This record gives sequence, C-alpha cells and structure tokens, in this order.
Amino acid sequence: MSWYENPTVAAIIGAVVGAAITAAASIFIWQKTSRVRQIDCVINDASSLLTFADTIRSKLEVKYAGEQATSVFLFDLEVFNSGNQAVGNHPVLIRLDNNAKIVGYSLKTEPEVGFGKISELQLQNGELDLSIELLNPGDRVYLELISVNNTSDLIEVYMKNANVVCRSYTRKAAESAILGILNKSVDPTLVSLAMMRSIPFFGGFAEPFMTVVLAERFERALRQIK
Repeated sequence: MSWYENPTVAAIIGAVVGAAITAAASIFIWQKTSRVRQIDCVINDASSLLTFADTIRSKLEVKYAGEQATSVFLFDLEVFNSGNQAVGNHPVLIRLDNNAKIVGYSLKTEPEVGFGKISELQLQNGELDLSIELLNPGDRVYLELISVNNTSDLIEVYMKNANVVCRSYTRKAAESAILGILNKSVDPTLVSLAMMRSIPFFGGFAEPFMTVVLAERFERALRQIK
C-alpha cells in the first residue's frame, strides 16, 4: 500500500495542511482588521427652508435669527468612529459657500452620557471648526446647522488626524456604492469563496474572507462615486 493510500497518513497530512491554511487565513484577516483607526462623516441631503426668486428678493425683507436672509438652509451630518480603536482630538472642519453665514447649530451624541467634550474652535460666516476630544469605537456625533444667504447647497467637510483614516461622503454616494456592488457582474473571487463556503473543511474560514472582499469592493466603489 502506498503511503498516500494509508488513511492514518492521509488524515495527518490533511490536518497539517488544514491547520496551515487556517493559520494563513487568520493572519490575513488579522492584518486586515486589527487596530483600525477610522472616522467617517456622512452628509445627508441639505434642506432649503426658504428661498426667494430674484424678482421679489429686492421687495421682500426677511430676517432669521436677526440676520437678513435671502435663503435658509438646514444641513445634517453624522460623524462616527467606524474603526476598532479610540481616536482623540479629532477635527471636523465644515465649509459652506462663500456667501453663506452659519447662524446656529446643535449637537447630539451617542452615547449621550460619558461622551468626550466637543469644542468649538471657530464659527465665522460659512465656516465652523469643531474638535471632538474622544471618539470610542461606535461613538457618533449628530450635527445640524442652519445657515442663511447660501447661493447653493454646497457643503464640504474636512477631517485630518494623525494615523487616522478619514472619509467624508454623502449618503447618496454611499447608497449608490452599495447598489453598484449589487448590480455589477458576478465577482469571480466571491463566487469561489461562496463555493468554498459550502465545503465542510473550508467553509469555516471562507466567510471572513468574503467579508473582507465585500468591504474592499465597497470602499473602492465609494471612492469612485463621491
């Protein structure tokens, strides 16, 4: 009987190969998921609360919060820690169009109790600079701001922090990225992993690989759309 026909030898070799594959998969997934410092900002659609046509703008006088207003806009943002590591002293710099003036804003945190301090560094015309003292994984900051005299719904959010991946995108872009992944032709990598998942020996580590691949596809689609 040849050695490869011996059930005991085959079982030992299979166990060794399986352990090696599992270890390699674990190392790959650990490298992809360990110590991720990442902050996301989702910008929801702006709401125009009040606008005037040019023909009546000169005849109609409207004030909002003591400011002469030709338009009033409401902006809604969400900043959250999407990684697995705490991030400290995180800046959030908001810029509206050149004619806009921010007349007020409100903050809500999740969790509501024990959240790090949020400091206002600057509030001038269409510019608002904030600093978040601490964002633990899963922590969220909801921000609503009202501005007057905007000529457009332009809003830009800048976040730059040491050794932190910062992403800012609109909710529409995120939805389009998800739909783009679902509508694309079948990914051969995902097909292979799905087939492997159905095999008892390999199925245990195929699913984490699928999660990593889907996350990479989503990030790539998001970069292309935003």
